[in-house]
Amino acid sequence: MSFESIGIIESKFDEPVDPEEMRKEESTIVIDSEYREGLYRIEDNDYLQVLFQFHLSDSYKLKAPRHHGKIRGVFASRSPNRPSSIGVTCVELLERNGRRLRVKGLDAVDGTPVLDLKPYAASMDNPDKD
Repeated sequence: MSFESIGIIESKFDEPVDPEEMRKEESTIVIDSEYREGLYRIEDNDYLQVLFQFHLSDSYKLKAPRHHGKIRGVFASRSPNRPSSIGVTCVELLERNGRRLRVKGLDAVDGTPVLDLKPYAASMDNPDKD
């Protein structure tokens, strides 16, 4: 199985830090020019789901202490150290300028490959939709 990157993340963070700190900052998603038309009307959305690759992650443990020290399984955590190295974060879309998307809430470092973008849809993404 392989994935193709559709763009890259520009961030002030060169290496991973506390995700809560990263989410407070703005960053930019730059979509490759060949996928530019796929951004048509993306600015109609307030929030996006960003799928990306944890490209700096090189190992994982199935069970280990996580962010706040509790032992959890990798699939019961948001750890970047995962078998598939895929991350997902919901971000606020602040502005679109061509193929550059200024966002807030992204917990990925500078140079992170973007795998996909999807609009956040409360009717599908909110577990309390009943």
